[in-house]
Amino acid sequence: MERLYGDPLTVWRAWADDVRGHGIESGHHMAEEAPEDLARALAGFLREPGAG
Repeated sequence: MERLYGDPLTVWRAWADDVRGHGIESGHHMAEEAPEDLARALAGFLREPGAG
């Protein structure tokens, strides 16, 4: 994504007040290629106050 569009967090800040994230080493199919990393990132985000 970064090679095509630059920093995605910078782009998404135009549409959202609270934008956080980090890269996960994978190809296009992140859920299949890095399932543990993706699950850990999603669980951490969903546990954050105000995330639901």
